[in-house]
Amino acid sequence: MSTARPPRLTIVYRSADAENAKPRPRYYSKDLALASILRSAEALPQPPRFVFLNDGALPAERLALMERHGEVVPIDGGSNRASFRTAVARQAALCDDHDFVWFAEDDYLYRAEALTSLTAAATAFPEADYFALYGSAALDTDAGRHRSALRPQAGAEGDPNPRPAGSAMWFRAHSTTSTFGVRGRALREDAALLRLMPYTGGAWDAATCLALQGYLPYPVSEILPRGDGVTARTVLRAAVRVAADIESTLRPTRRRILLGADPELIHHMEVNDPTTRTPPSASTLRTHWAHVAAETRFWAADRTSLVVG
Repeated sequence: MSTARPPRLTIVYRSADAENAKPRPRYYSKDLALASILRSAEALPQPPRFVFLNDGALPAERLALMERHGEVVPIDGGSNRASFRTAVARQAALCDDHDFVWFAEDDYLYRAEALTSLTAAATAFPEADYFALYGSAALDTDAGRHRSALRPQAGAEGDPNPRPAGSAMWFRAHSTTSTFGVRGRALREDAALLRLMPYTGGAWDAATCLALQGYLPYPVSEILPRGDGVTARTVLRAAVRVAADIESTLRPTRRRILLGADPELIHHMEVNDPTTRTPPSASTLRTHWAHVAAETRFWAADRTSLVVG
């Protein structure tokens, strides 16, 4: 295991006050999500640098809490795709090879040890460039050079080389969402691909993970427009998907390794999250997220001015 110093951590937290129609657990709120990442950051031996990219106006108390903990950058994105592309472009231009960036969305609940485990893994496993704290989909590394496959076992179960760091076992992950960690060098080299992938449509975050790892994200059946649905937009999307497939095959020296945490150390606060491609691992199922939410509310009452319902 590496004895290198932990990387410098920057947290880019993308937030908007708008809500959607996704089914949420009863304890969900964006105030809770913000409090939970601040609580997890408090446990780090060195405070991270927070950058809050706010798409539109936020409630005054939430905004004031952000201003006390980091840099607030207003943006005019208007969509998840636009704010993600802005976040990647901005941070790739600012970071150097020794930085470590955690891109965060505003609807995740963090366990207190999530970020300390993340930095422990980033320190211990220098061969990996990308890290996930959410998602149990595991990569079958024996399936082939360009066609990825899911292992039937979730998380670290069945991984030929699971590795401990922090409070988790780390495994070769198949994919995750747009909340992930990346080393500065990889971010700078991959920024163009990361900014291209949102135009592929559908589950572009999972497709991004495959392309970065050198696997074809789209079979032919998912590229070509069909029937009466052919429009200028679908043709453009097909062209972008072809470009993503080509890029994935041209990465022999830059096939990234994505490691995931088992158990999951953050929770996407959706009921029946459609981005989850496999059931949670057994260890993740033992996490009582309602208890994590309650602990976070107590922390927020003691440390902040937020009243987290």
